[in-house]
Amino acid sequence: MNKSLQTTVAVSTLTSALCLTTTAFASGFAIIENSASGMGQAFAGAAAVAEDPSTIYFNPAGMMYLKGTQVTAGLHIIDSDAKLENKGSTNLALAGVPQGGEGGNAGDTFYVPNFYYVRDFGDKYKIGLGVNAPFGLGTEYKDDWMGRYTSTNSELESINFNPSIAFRANEKLSIGVGMSIQYLKATLEKNIYQFGLPAPFTGTPDGHVKVDGDSWDFGFNGGFIYEITPQTRLGMHYRHEISHTLDGDIKYKGLSPALTGNPLTAPKFTNQGAEARIDTPSTLSISLTHQLNNRLTLLGDVTYTRWSNFEELSIIGDNGVEVSHVDEKWNNTYRIAGGMKYQYNAQWVLRTGVAHDETPIDKKYRTSRIPGDDRTWLSFGASYSPNNNLTIDVGYSHLWVEDADIDEEFPLLTASGTLKGEYDSDVDILSVQATWKF
Repeated sequence: MNKSLQTTVAVSTLTSALCLTTTAFASGFAIIENSASGMGQAFAGAAAVAEDPSTIYFNPAGMMYLKGTQVTAGLHIIDSDAKLENKGSTNLALAGVPQGGEGGNAGDTFYVPNFYYVRDFGDKYKIGLGVNAPFGLGTEYKDDWMGRYTSTNSELESINFNPSIAFRANEKLSIGVGMSIQYLKATLEKNIYQFGLPAPFTGTPDGHVKVDGDSWDFGFNGGFIYEITPQTRLGMHYRHEISHTLDGDIKYKGLSPALTGNPLTAPKFTNQGAEARIDTPSTLSISLTHQLNNRLTLLGDVTYTRWSNFEELSIIGDNGVEVSHVDEKWNNTYRIAGGMKYQYNAQWVLRTGVAHDETPIDKKYRTSRIPGDDRTWLSFGASYSPNNNLTIDVGYSHLWVEDADIDEEFPLLTASGTLKGEYDSDVDILSVQATWKF
């Protein structure tokens, strides 16, 4: 195969190891929802807190702060809304064909599970395994919507296995490293405009194209936690990008013979194999925790995400013909979070946090496949430990998504169109997990 699809679009999340299928509405296409205890404090201080085995994902060095063997299993319920208000979209059809509706709610309710396991390895080491979904976003519109020639359905399914090991370099410094064994599956769909074809094909209904591909690939992560004082920790964690090459297919249906039978257009509209390249971003997190007194701990966090490796979406068939090309040109971003946890008594810990999460997408390059903008988090949570061997965590976050303007131009077979409007979006997330200590 000699085609490539360079993309980072949309998604749901495949987690066959946990027997669940999930999708998420995220900034860019990264999912941070991988810990219920972290959710309750907007993931502030995530690279330094090290309260339970979910630290494997946020900083494997934190395993050194866990006693004995521990297991965490969690589930995140994500309810997202994303609705377009049309503001002057170009009539996308000739011969008086209506441009369609606004697409309905492109969001949905999704389920993101995760699992973590930590145990001693000799006298000086900890080993662990995390299974989670680090990437995911999905958008789906009604069949007759006005942007159906840009997208109808976009998904990227992911699952990540993260074996890790940690050790203490000295009394103050803990170090951890891990390996990411990652699966991705991408699906892109849209309609094909055919109403402007020459007679006798004028009036032919829309055609449809679907691109599928999946991949396994590998990466690494690592970090450290340094105890500045017994009350203050500094954590730093880096997760490297992974370059996936997805094998798949391009499939068409409902096409007019004017396309499939014409030697000039047939190479572009032929069912064939495909490859998809998706480069996941690298991230760098710096976290600080400070125990102000016996009850109150303050938390802070800054995460830098390198999205700039997503330059374009280019689909090329087996025959070497480019089927589609969209400039993306994403920007690198920062996520800033602050929070606190309060030890109410021996059984209960109360949590809260706020965060600001930048979008990597400029208005100029925003598409209907990923229509998000900057997000502001407000989070609350609690931990309950009925005994020394069990802790139950619950976290809730509401995300205000800034209204996202879209002015997406796209070529049609015999004309051109513009999708112009504003997306109104928000997200509610409920997270639960249980941690067992053996």
